Amino acid sequence: MPRAQRIILLTILLSGGVVGCTDHPTVDSQASLAEGRRFLKGDGVPIDVTEAMRHFEISAKVGNMDAALELVRLYDEARSVSSNPAALAKWIGAAAAAGDVECAFRAGVLCAAGDGATQDQTQASKWFLAAAQGGHQESCLEIGIRLADGIGVPRDQAGAVPWLEKATATNYPLAGRTLGLIFSLDQGVTPDQTTATQWFHRAAERGDSVSQFHYGVRLLRGVGIAADPRGALDWLRLASEQQLVDAQIALARVLRDGDGVDADAPEAAQWFRVAAGSGSVDAQLELAQLFDRGDGVDRNPAEAARWYKFAADQGSIVANISLGMLHWSGDGVSKDGQVAAQCFLNAAEKGDSEAQLMLGRLLLYGEGGVPQNPREAAAWFDRAAAQDLPAAQYELARLYDFGAGIPSDQAEAIRLYTLAANQGYPEACFMLGLRYDRGQGIPESDLEAARWYQLAADAGIPDAKYHLGILFERGESVPQNESMAAQYYLESAQQGLDWPAFALGQLYRKGLGVPFDETLGYAWLNISAGAGNGTAAHERNQMRAKLTREQIAAAQDMSLKLVKVAPETALANRVRFAPPGQKRPGGWMTGTLQPSERTREMLERGRDRSGTGSGSQSTRGSGRTRTIQRN
Repeated sequence: MPRAQRIILLTILLSGGVVGCTDHPTVDSQASLAEGRRFLKGDGVPIDVTEAMRHFEISAKVGNMDAALELVRLYDEARSVSSNPAALAKWIGAAAAAGDVECAFRAGVLCAAGDGATQDQTQASKWFLAAAQGGHQESCLEIGIRLADGIGVPRDQAGAVPWLEKATATNYPLAGRTLGLIFSLDQGVTPDQTTATQWFHRAAERGDSVSQFHYGVRLLRGVGIAADPRGALDWLRLASEQQLVDAQIALARVLRDGDGVDADAPEAAQWFRVAAGSGSVDAQLELAQLFDRGDGVDRNPAEAARWYKFAADQGSIVANISLGMLHWSGDGVSKDGQVAAQCFLNAAEKGDSEAQLMLGRLLLYGEGGVPQNPREAAAWFDRAAAQDLPAAQYELARLYDFGAGIPSDQAEAIRLYTLAANQGYPEACFMLGLRYDRGQGIPESDLEAARWYQLAADAGIPDAKYHLGILFERGESVPQNESMAAQYYLESAQQGLDWPAFALGQLYRKGLGVPFDETLGYAWLNISAGAGNGTAAHERNQMRAKLTREQIAAAQDMSLKLVKVAPETALANRVRFAPPGQKRPGGWMTGTLQPSERTREMLERGRDRSGTGSGSQSTRGSGRTRTIQRN
């Protein structure tokens, strides 16, 4: 090593490096070195390691590299002395300061780890740089990585490149991988995807699993190289076989989806299982979903629940929700509302707006072992509504509309209906149309009513179709068109609504917009009456005296075929806009969840203590602040 560089190293050492040396201006370092070697070998004197070390120390302290190396060797071998990391670090530093590049590298390692020396990443980087400048290849790698990542030195990706390139000359795959990452990103070096791919490929060929993974993904997507899904599969397998979890997940997804290759769900499940067994939340969730959906494998909800549980225990929101849904329905696991509610609660605490919506629904209806508490439900709807979730805005609007759990506030209900409707939420569109139709809280406008009804009808809301039918039958805001009215009545009546069935029955009785057909008219009135419509029952009974037994029998037979949905769906459609808090026939619970400490206490007690305690929650959204009390 050149004299100037040795002086620099010694300056580094004395200014706070691994070793603190003292000056011995009168010492003949070479004589002390020779004397130490005499005692070490027993050359004309008795062998005396302690005396040898004393002479080596005298020589090393004035900068003799060979003496420092003798001490390093002795401490390394622990010959006749106890292991002493601090002393070893001291003399490694001395040898490094005197110009030994291998010791400079070792000094960097010790400083980086704090092994026998004060941990100091800046000083470690100085040692690595000194060793690299002296031609030490592993130090080229170390200083290159440190410059790339900003460890102990200012981040300088461009400055890292030449050092990493030197390191690759001695077959360091990590250097190639790091170069691939540098050229793939726009962080101090102009991105060059072709060059990045080439570096990943070189490192991959030398067995680096991470580079095999990156190169496989690039082949799959055609990044910096022509796409080759089959070749990508081979590289991902190589990385997967080296236990790289990211590669195992990527390989499983390619096999599951058939992304440019033949799909193979069983092998995909195998690789997901391997990665999941390593503790990967992503893999556990993917494997659970594979069994939950039966994607290319036999559906196995019990196995899905097992893997959802692993992921849920690591905090996965989706896994908690999915596991809760399985327990809610008893699908492959015990049907247990309390367990389901606890799963929902775990996910709810993460702050997800969909989860807040779902928790609010649980509290509103008192389902799944959760005590019914509309006021607590309002607090959760409010949190989700503040995040602009239209379903939550709608649910909260209904509570204000009906005064369920919170004081009635028609202005706030209209505001929230409007927010949700402007985001296209179908039920909110219908409720806003109804407000305009009746002039309830806003100026009456048949035209606006028709516009919002149409949006809701286009989204499949049967009630909206019925109200559009009324407008067309009466010619209100739209041209009178009894045929169009009949069509809207038909579409909503087929979904099990009783009033559209009544209206359609009346049109057939009179031959308005449809052919005159008393039998069909009777059939629709019979359907409406069967759904509990007393007016329809009265009209049907009046018709009975005018019809023959054959007509009545034919109408009754028709009544069994005209409604196009199952009875439970028809019932759900009829109560869709019932006041909030009334029990609904199943099917509403979809989506994800979120709670408060108050809610957790309620779930843990497993019984309703509404009316005890109090709390408040600020409602934020659309520039308006309200306060919702929770009991």
